[in-house]
Amino acid sequence: MRETFVLLGPQGEGMESVVQAIEVISGRVLLSFPPHAVVALLPAERIDELRANPAARLVSTEEIALEGLEAASSAARMAVAAWNEHVVRRNRPPERLFEGLAWDAPGRLAPDPPPHVREMLRRREQEMQGDS
Repeated sequence: MRETFVLLGPQGEGMESVVQAIEVISGRVLLSFPPHAVVALLPAERIDELRANPAARLVSTEEIALEGLEAASSAARMAVAAWNEHVVRRNRPPERLFEGLAWDAPGRLAPDPPPHVREMLRRREQEMQGDS
């Protein structure tokens, strides 16, 4: 299943047709920006079927170039910009800020031991203080 952006015609015509086509190919609508666009989860092998729908002006699983969308409404361009931001975040590797740091790296605290270990350490500390 692939997240897919569907841009509708300039007047937003065909929203119902596109939603029905998505359901027919076993997809589901995740978000809609009526009457301009839809984001759906579609089987990867059936995305081309949606591209054949005349109400779908543009169907994409990747970032969309804003050039050529000058005739689209500002709301449609905003939906495309939001989709592009989502795709960039989705494709970015996760940040691993603390990967490779030692547990006692400067500015970091050691993790708390499990409760039973903490109790054992406290008992040993008390025993050691009693021996002094």
